[in-house]
Amino acid sequence: MKKKIFTLILSLVILLISSSMLFSQNTDYTPIMDELTAEQQEMLKNERQVMIENRKQLRESLTEEQLAILRDKSLSKVEMKQQLKASFTNSQNSMVRNQETRLRKVREKFRSTLTQRQRQLLRERLQRLRALRDRGELRDGARFRGKIRNMKTGY
Repeated sequence: MKKKIFTLILSLVILLISSSMLFSQNTDYTPIMDELTAEQQEMLKNERQVMIENRKQLRESLTEEQLAILRDKSLSKVEMKQQLKASFTNSQNSMVRNQETRLRKVREKFRSTLTQRQRQLLRERLQRLRALRDRGELRDGARFRGKIRNMKTGY
């Protein structure tokens, strides 16, 4: 009898832990996506596919030296980004610039299609994300190098 109760409790605990781990990584875009029109959803879906392809191309073009920079755990994210950008070839810089330009244009086009309600939902979500932004890396981790400053204000 004790064995059955122990097995039942253990199974229940494992189920609860595994289900919470499954759902903790998912971001819930449902409220926002429900508010978007079919055309807006299609625009986002298409742009996401293009971004995935562009990242794949850039990743495939990386040299061993550049991959070593990415694997170096002693660098902060900012240092890693700076060193990686400094090591880019002309074609890699061109790929990045083209993607940034494309993304800016698509973002503007998408913004022009938003209703006031959609803008408000996105604004609220962005505020929540900004409030949670500094929760990512441990303060005493290898990649943390002091307080990350706001690039616009310098604080």
